[in-house]
Amino acid sequence: MRIVTGLLVLIAAAPPPASAGVRGTVRDAAGGERLSLVRVSLVCGARTETAITGPEGRFEIAGEAQPGCVLTAHLVGYRPVRLELSGEAELEIAMTPDTLTRRESVEVREDAFGVQVEGSPSERVLRGVEMKTLAGVLVDDPLRAVQALPGVASSKDYIAQFSLRGAAFERTGILLDGVLLHSPFHTVQSQEKTGSMSIINADLVEEMVLHAGAPPVQYYDRTAGALEMRLRDGSRAAPVIRVNSGVASTGVILEGPAGRQRRGSWLAAARKSYLQYLLRRSTADDWLAFGFVDAEGRFTWDVSPSQQITFSILDGRSDLDRTHVRDRLGLNAIMNGEYHATVASAAWRWAPSPAVLVTQRAAWMRERAYNINNRELELNRMGYGEWAWNGSAAWSWLPRATLEAGGVARRLRDDGFTARYQFNPLALRRKDNWRGTAVRGGAFVRQSWTSARATVSAGARIDGDSMAGPAAVSPHASLSVRLGSRARAMAAWSQAVQYPSLMVRTVENMGSLHLAPERANHFVAGLERLLDDRTRVRVETFYRAERDLIAQPLLEPRLLADGTVFVPPASPPYVNSVRGTARGVEIFVERRSANRLSGWASYGWVKTRMRDAVTRAVYPADSEQRHTLTMFASWRLAPSLHFSARYSYGSNFPIPGFLRWQNGQYFLSDQRNSLRLPDYHRLDFRLNRSFHVETSGGWSWRGTLYVEVMNATNRHNTTFDAFNGFNARTGQANLTFLKLFPIVPAAGVMIEWERGLRGR
Repeated sequence: MRIVTGLLVLIAAAPPPASAGVRGTVRDAAGGERLSLVRVSLVCGARTETAITGPEGRFEIAGEAQPGCVLTAHLVGYRPVRLELSGEAELEIAMTPDTLTRRESVEVREDAFGVQVEGSPSERVLRGVEMKTLAGVLVDDPLRAVQALPGVASSKDYIAQFSLRGAAFERTGILLDGVLLHSPFHTVQSQEKTGSMSIINADLVEEMVLHAGAPPVQYYDRTAGALEMRLRDGSRAAPVIRVNSGVASTGVILEGPAGRQRRGSWLAAARKSYLQYLLRRSTADDWLAFGFVDAEGRFTWDVSPSQQITFSILDGRSDLDRTHVRDRLGLNAIMNGEYHATVASAAWRWAPSPAVLVTQRAAWMRERAYNINNRELELNRMGYGEWAWNGSAAWSWLPRATLEAGGVARRLRDDGFTARYQFNPLALRRKDNWRGTAVRGGAFVRQSWTSARATVSAGARIDGDSMAGPAAVSPHASLSVRLGSRARAMAAWSQAVQYPSLMVRTVENMGSLHLAPERANHFVAGLERLLDDRTRVRVETFYRAERDLIAQPLLEPRLLADGTVFVPPASPPYVNSVRGTARGVEIFVERRSANRLSGWASYGWVKTRMRDAVTRAVYPADSEQRHTLTMFASWRLAPSLHFSARYSYGSNFPIPGFLRWQNGQYFLSDQRNSLRLPDYHRLDFRLNRSFHVETSGGWSWRGTLYVEVMNATNRHNTTFDAFNGFNARTGQANLTFLKLFPIVPAAGVMIEWERGLRGR
């Protein structure tokens, strides 16, 4: 008996057995996908063991893991995770992509191609690594990423604007957190060839959703489509400092949690360009060398478990300084220019029950611009201001039925002038002034029903303008039907309305207060087939009929039927003279995966036919690119190495105007847009290499080196610059073209410091 008792005492006093090891799964926090090639390291005192996750995101480290050991996970394109163990044997680790707000839990999605907005048949989503990669090292512009999506065409390397299914950029709405923006670009107003880029920092954008056709009823005052950009919140896990430096600019981002209970977060960012200084030293005619500086701030606070408020501010300033070439500039060329834009907004979200969500937003925006010539005389000056409110409420009154309604109210103000001078004698030749205010408002209602095999959505919106006539009603209907477990068909029909700008309505001698709003009818149909859970093939066709489009039909010189040359009047009026159609088809194969190969290959064909009631001209639209091919591939080669490539081909846009090519020269013609720019080709490569270092004091830092080669084949691409006059007797026209990017290598680096990394 004494022997048995002694054995029991020894067993009770013995230390517990050490853990047999650590194993677990690593997932993408933004989608729940298991991540492969993650480097997982276990540090226990002086001992370090490392494992790489397999295809199923699993890892296993056989060494002993006592409480207090530290586990870290690293993967290029993702924020690192550092975890102090407390006896766990099976772990679930969530890794957040660099461009998203840090998440400590996994967001499980139904599938990789889940619909963001019900009733949108042509939805395209960009997020995470692919959005950051496509934004580019040189400019790091989120709108450059959109240019790679199916349905989008752009062959002007210097500008961020694009055409959407043959429609001009001005007819696509750019919304930032639900607020319709006016002109969110760094640029020099009235001189497009100086280039442009969005004032929105790509590192702050969490997700972009493009509605390429038949946009849902909550999007307003645009007739072609809508692009919604959603900013991310600051980190609630730990304070973070991030520095980005590249060829064109340097930026810094500060973020962190707010409050002792981390009920909120804050974020502040700033960027400044220096490309203009480099160009100034390399060329005398630095028309592209505009500089910019911008700053962003965001604060989010959880008032209660069901209420959240957000305050955001965005401020950007662009300038052009060519005083060093003053003597080479013409009298109507810009020597100095400045553009300043500010957007401030506040949002309140309330979920009184799991079935109801209420959202309210208020925003204020202001834009100022001016340009002067080499005699320091003003060439133009403009000022735009807007107050806006929009709100919505969604009610899931049945498990598979949601009713949504909302409204918008905006007060707009726009004023300015443009001036032109003659040299001898020096005098003001022409000055066009405009000034106007308007109130615009609208409301929408939409009901959707979902069953096991189909989703039906129907709704309408009504819009009004204080300077227009009767209110405009725009209906919308869509249907999505599952064809088996891996295929679905979708179709939608809608109408859209867009009101004229205040400048077009009120500019002296050319504007008209009686201009009608532009209108468009959309029809979209598509078929989609899943090849596996992460790969799909999609075919989509569309038809868009437009009327009351605003133009200046008497602005362009042309050849009349009797052979004489039509000379435009001094002040050609704006009129609702154009109507037309756009039809086309898009085919693309897409794979969305956080592992290995991701990307898409898309082909789009578009044909437009416009007719002007004044000139009787029938022509393709200025923004029509008949054939567009885009391929994008993204591949993680190792835990710290990521490679991507993008190829773009376009049959290019028409040279705008009544022109023909004869004997090596341009002449006026009686046919509009009959000539096109040469085909556009561009191949880009990008390589990302990450590294990570642990430091004392609870801080860790990591970095990513970006290397990019733009136009790797050194293709000689050109774009139309300007129509510089004509000979009224012979009809000969003078045009200039711009050479686009040659082969351009670029490099950048991101360095981030973070305090107290923790996460699962």
